[in-house]
Amino acid sequence: MILNAPEARTSLAQQVEARVRQFTHGRIRNLVVKEERGQVIVSGQVPSRHAKQLAMHGALEILSGECFAENITIG
Repeated sequence: MILNAPEARTSLAQQVEARVRQFTHGRIRNLVVKEERGQVIVSGQVPSRHAKQLAMHGALEILSGECFAENITIG
């Protein structure tokens, strides 16, 4: 692994947050991504079920299902 690569300087939570923002095109409000006990938890509010699916898809592109939890509300 190259330690000078940008990915090496950003945490897993930061990478997931960036990907979720990218996939939802800014339609997620109050986005919080944190790592706890080996899991990455994504929280926030989206306007539609479709936007929630996009957020989850973005997170799961980086994470496996076992280390991912979501608390994304619609409305």
